[in-house]
Amino acid sequence: MTVMESMRGNHTFSRNQQGLTLVEMMIAMTIGLVLLGGIITVLSSSQNTYRVNEAMARLQENARYAFQLLSRDIRMAGYRGCAGDGVAVTNVLEDATGFLWRLDQPLEGFEASANGWAPALPSEVTSPLGSRDVIVVRGVEGIGTNVLSHPSDSAGLNIPSGSGLQADDAVLVSNCQGAAIFQVTGISTSGSQDTIEHDGGAGQPNSTAALGQTFTGGEIARIGTRIYYIRLNPRGIPALYWRSGGNIEELAEGIENMQIQYGEDTDGDRAADIYRMADQVADWEAVVSVRIDLLVQSVEDGIASQPQAYTFNGAAEVPADRRLRQVFSTVISLRNRAS
Repeated sequence: MTVMESMRGNHTFSRNQQGLTLVEMMIAMTIGLVLLGGIITVLSSSQNTYRVNEAMARLQENARYAFQLLSRDIRMAGYRGCAGDGVAVTNVLEDATGFLWRLDQPLEGFEASANGWAPALPSEVTSPLGSRDVIVVRGVEGIGTNVLSHPSDSAGLNIPSGSGLQADDAVLVSNCQGAAIFQVTGISTSGSQDTIEHDGGAGQPNSTAALGQTFTGGEIARIGTRIYYIRLNPRGIPALYWRSGGNIEELAEGIENMQIQYGEDTDGDRAADIYRMADQVADWEAVVSVRIDLLVQSVEDGIASQPQAYTFNGAAEVPADRRLRQVFSTVISLRNRAS
């Protein structure tokens, strides 16, 4: 047997066995690439949808939080505990008409225009963005702390420790029959009691230490003045800020614009009859509600596929960026005015 005959005997070749041709391989690769491209497109679309949904959810949450804070303070504007209407208030502050202590005007607005604000903004409002309204809310904070004893009108007031009051706070003390406003000049502690001092005279923040009456059994609370306005945050994004006393704090990012109108009661039924801009309000004592419009933008740019047109405050705009935007509106009634 020859070598070739031996090889033929050991191996059987089938003419039916075939491989892939070059054309078939190219067709298979093309189909694979098409399927892969489809998968990539679906994944990319899902990612874009997720980014849009996430940006919109964050935008709406920022608007909700901004309204929550604004509503809480505006509703309580003018709150003075039991020192309500008809209770005489003695103000012994040296700067009795200072911007931060005007409890007689619990609500104050500043209307924005291309030329600034009307009336002019006080120095307490720092770095506001133009063409955005500003609102100031005043009232006492919290429910107050009981006055345990007050030996005389010029003596310190004894209260339980842990009230949170601090030196330099402007406070209102009342017994439901009378009230006084003064600045705390010092706090001393003895056991479980604090003594609130209110020195007056030359070199003191109070014109006199005499409060006009004693307040044993009354309550004392800090006067709060909060200024809400819009400015750029450290990242260069417009945000809602407040100033409370000497503290300036960012509240909600992405609040691009704020426009405010004030509802006046013109017929004495404690319901708003007409809404006016701040510089057109005839009687702030007659303001019973506040209407606020917010323009809120997404924090991230490039979310939309193209610039998104919007209408705010009666004007149609097409921005240069590709952020999402949405307009939110609410009406807030003042609890100490409206029925």
